[in-house]
Amino acid sequence: MTKKEISLSYKVLTVTSLLVGIILNIRKTNSIISLLSYYTLQSNIICLIAFLSYIFMELRKKRYKSDVYYLIKGAIVITIVITALVYRVALAPNGFQMDSLEKSINNKIVADFMVHTLSPLLVLFDYILFDEKGRFKKYYPVIWLILPLNYVIYVYTYSFLGGQFYGIGGSRKYAYFFLDYEVLGLTGVMKWIIVISIFIMIISYVLVFFDYLMGKKKRPR
Repeated sequence: MTKKEISLSYKVLTVTSLLVGIILNIRKTNSIISLLSYYTLQSNIICLIAFLSYIFMELRKKRYKSDVYYLIKGAIVITIVITALVYRVALAPNGFQMDSLEKSINNKIVADFMVHTLSPLLVLFDYILFDEKGRFKKYYPVIWLILPLNYVIYVYTYSFLGGQFYGIGGSRKYAYFFLDYEVLGLTGVMKWIIVISIFIMIISYVLVFFDYLMGKKKRPR
């Protein structure tokens, strides 16, 4: 197989993981809207749409890896890597769950693993294995922060319109405990948003620095 064929096959695998993870999470839920309002599902859906477009363009043999591609690719990598890291560091230890599905082999355990671990790793390694390095620009992390911050606006808008979450280990009105200003107060929520934003920027600049180093290695001397 050529590298392009391997890349295409890998992207099909990634799409399969993303799609199966999303379906397993929503197939028995009591409220699809509530579940799709979690950052985890939204980040997986964004990656699914992006990877479907990559597959389409590769099948059409189109050249699509422009500066805009790398700006967007970095954004979705950071978006779903943050999904995995925040879940493991801040949410799972507090017993957070997106739904009340029973922990059976065909839903909760597998579903959580796919959207919080397997799919994020597949998306990250697609960049590591198949993308040209040295294409990320120094200001990209500032733009990449827009997606996570937009989610905060979405949560409060959704809650204001009467939307609710499952609230298991989190908040019934605001999805995650760190967004619940009724418990933490506005100052408490702002502190959490600032801390998470700094965390995202650090991870983003680590990725940009890694990209720079790998790109520098491949440049002719």
